[in-house]
Formats: sequence, C-alpha cells, structure tokens
Amino acid sequence: MKNECHIVRDLMPLYTEGMLSDESASFVKAHLETCENCRAAYSGEEKPPVTEADTAQQRAGEAGVLRTLKKKLRKQTWCAIIITVAVVLLVTLMLRLNSIDYLADISATKGYTFSDRMALLFKGGISDRTQAQRVLNNNVYAAFQYSEKEACDIANVAEEDVPSYYGALRHYFVREDHAGETLTTYHIDLLSAHFGSKSGKMWVKYEYDRYDKSDNLRWYEGTGGTDRIALWKLEKNDDGYWCVVEIVNTVTLDLREYFLDADEYDEFTGNTSWYAG
Repeated sequence: MKNECHIVRDLMPLYTEGMLSDESASFVKAHLETCENCRAAYSGEEKPPVTEADTAQQRAGEAGVLRTLKKKLRKQTWCAIIITVAVVLLVTLMLRLNSIDYLADISATKGYTFSDRMALLFKGGISDRTQAQRVLNNNVYAAFQYSEKEACDIANVAEEDVPSYYGALRHYFVREDHAGETLTTYHIDLLSAHFGSKSGKMWVKYEYDRYDKSDNLRWYEGTGGTDRIALWKLEKNDDGYWCVVEIVNTVTLDLREYFLDADEYDEFTGNTSWYAG
C-alpha cells in the first residue's frame, strides 16, 4: 500500500464527516477517483486484512461452538436414554400391574392382609401364571359343572380323597339335589398368581349362574351375572400337586332387615372363607 493510501485512509473519517479543509478534501477525493482499493475501503466493501490474532480468535470461537454442540448432543443423548428407559420400565410395570379398581373393590374388606392386597395388585411372573393356568385347567371345570359325586365318578376319585383332590373348589360343586338337572354358565379370569416352594396365592374373578333343566331352565343359584373377586390359597402336596386349600370371598351383607336404624346399619362388607376339609 502506498504512503499516499495510508494518508488518505487516515483522513477518511474526517472526510466522511466533512471536517477537512477544502484542499485536503480535494486531495482525498482525487485519490479515491484513481485508487480502487481506497475507494472500496471508503464505500465499506473492502474486507479488513486477516491477522494471525484474528485467525486464532476465530479458531477459538469455532472450538467453543463445537464444545457447546458436543455438550448439547451428550445432554440430549442422555435425556433420550433416560426417557426411553423410563418408558420401558413404565410399560413393563403397567403390564405387570392389575387395575387399581380391583383394589378398590376390596378396600372396604378388612380381612385381607397387606400381602394379599399386593398379590392382587401385581399380576405375577410368567411361570407363576403358567402354573395358575394348570390349576384352572385341572378341576375348575368339574367343580362348576358337576355335583361332588358326579365329579368323583368322572375323575375316579374316592369320596374320602375329595378334600385333597378338589380342595376348597368342592364348594363350587352343584348341589346334589340338582345333580344331572343343572345347566351352568360360568367364566373365570385369572387376575394374579404368586407361587412359592410350598404355598401360593391366586386372585380370580368369576361369575356363574345355574338353571334347573327340569323346570324350564329356571335360575336357582349363582352370582346373577355379577363378577366376584376371590383369593385362592394353595398348598403343594407331596405328589407335587397344587391344591386350593382355602377360598376367601368378599361378601356384602344387607343389615337393614336386622337393625331398625337403617341409616346407621346399612350394609357390611367382609370376607368368608371356604376350606378344603
């Protein structure tokens, strides 16, 4: 760059503000007409020369931007991982939990322990539910469809072996006075299952209705199309057979016919147990 260019560039701010003498202003104007570089600088189109300090500062800025981006990416990656794990755990937990409505159904019943209620809330593992299905497939059909004598004849079970073979399921048998004359409709759903080495618990939801075939299918017994929830307690015998030894039913009794003050004694919710013996 010529010395004249240095002088002109030093005078440019004053020239721009109109603060030069006429002679100096004419000098600058004449130079701008002949010097393309200074004219570009005056019009603001010329880029300032890049120094090593500018280059170092630019590199430092780019490095800072890269570090910031890496931090954001790491943060986003960890957030995505945490959210994914949380969703998987939540879905897994939801698949292993029963509806809270079932707990609400037995909330007024004081006969169930905390362990019983947790056994209802958690469905149980695959192996537990598989074992429970075996229990349901073994004797439940006979218990709902036949009388005790009919079921014993079908399974070739002696009368004295009924408690150990059918267990508390015997309480679902058709009454003997309706044997052979009953049409039973029923369904039973497994809610949860938990088995240890020698004992287990199954929560089931069931309903059944029985009709007298000899009296134009007159309904005479059952839940009236209403689902009931019951806790089945099981024990494993020496032959490795799981037997339902106790069935705990939730029952609601209308007490108004027993007490004059119906506002104070309306109904009572509790449980009753059926045993194998």
